[in-house]
Amino acid sequence: MVSIDKAGRIVIPKPVRDRLDLTAGTELALEVEGETIRIDRLARSGRTLDWADGRPVFRRVEGHSLTDADVRRLRDADQR
Repeated sequence: MVSIDKAGRIVIPKPVRDRLDLTAGTELALEVEGETIRIDRLARSGRTLDWADGRPVFRRVEGHSLTDADVRRLRDADQR
């Protein structure tokens, strides 16, 4: 269950955002159908999440590889 704050906002719970790969900047369309509010994603990102052991995992992209060294380099650059 979610509620509306004074500014008219609702918060999509984190487990739902994670499951649907909703991140800041994701564009959504809002439609009213009778007494129902429907929220749909306008466009999906180029990468889709799968779930393994309760954790999000990006699907493999053909023609691209990512090594452990690549991950370390990206992580270290992000922490600076």
